[in-house]
Amino acid sequence: MNNAHLSSEQKRLAVQRLTALWAFSESGLGGVVHALKIPFTGLMLGGFAVIIITLIAHFSDKGYKQILQSLIIVLLVKLAVSPHTPFPAYIAVFFQALLGFVLFSLLHVNFLSIFLLSTVAMIESVVQKFLILTLFFGQAIWKAADELVKYIGKQFSINVSNGDYWIVGIIH
Repeated sequence: MNNAHLSSEQKRLAVQRLTALWAFSESGLGGVVHALKIPFTGLMLGGFAVIIITLIAHFSDKGYKQILQSLIIVLLVKLAVSPHTPFPAYIAVFFQALLGFVLFSLLHVNFLSIFLLSTVAMIESVVQKFLILTLFFGQAIWKAADELVKYIGKQFSINVSNGDYWIVGIIH
């Protein structure tokens, strides 16, 4: 996709609108999806964020630092509009933007960098609860694995116990 035919003003306006859309999706849409208890909201919102981050990187005249500037705006809007949002949601948004900045700075916007951003962001979304329980709350790995499997089961209204056995059984 070539944006050479766009004026500097058009690119700036595109980035502003993309930033506003990203902020709306994180605060408004994210709040609605969480309130409705739709399963795997992180994957849905994270996928949309990856698309927006990629488009901001593509259209920006300021280089890839525009991703970080947009991130600050998105986090402030999210905090103002949805103060009830759980802290891990902020970590996920920060991680996605920082990863996008790093990958696009190193590899520019191309198939490989977009693929890596998408893949790593989705993996982080899936294992985030596990990582937070072990790294920030000091839970044992197997206890965190139990909690992760319970959480996934709860998303589908299934009561699951002994999640660590399930994980070992599936992997083995």
